[in-house]
Amino acid sequence: MLNASLIDIPRPFIDPINTFVEALGVTSMTMQRPRSNSTVALLLDNQRRGLAMFRIPPLSSQSIHAVVAHCSEMPSTSSVVLVSSRRGTPVVPADIALLHICTATLAAAGFRLFDWAVIGTGGLYCPRTLAGVPDPWPDTTPCML
Repeated sequence: MLNASLIDIPRPFIDPINTFVEALGVTSMTMQRPRSNSTVALLLDNQRRGLAMFRIPPLSSQSIHAVVAHCSEMPSTSSVVLVSSRRGTPVVPADIALLHICTATLAAAGFRLFDWAVIGTGGLYCPRTLAGVPDPWPDTTPCML
């Protein structure tokens, strides 16, 4: 299901990112291997085209401010997809609270947290699934893999 070639990867500034799998394909290009505790932020314009991508330390109520700073430097940014990588299990109970903190912090700066996925030992998940937040993607894909 997550198999994709470079041909499938949306081009920056040109192709919209319409699925969760496409967002993972794009962000996987900047993931550290072997996996480390970090987060990749993918900045999107209002048509969901990729504008920029960068890695930050593990997502926290402090590190989300680095994402806001990068968004502010890119005038066309309207939303952000975050993909966190963890060495251990992907599911952490504090993620629901962190999801709300990140959503509020980005919204206060005029940006939308489009989605957040966490990759860890044994799979990946989206904290939104535990928080009851609806799937934001126009072409839906299950987020518990």
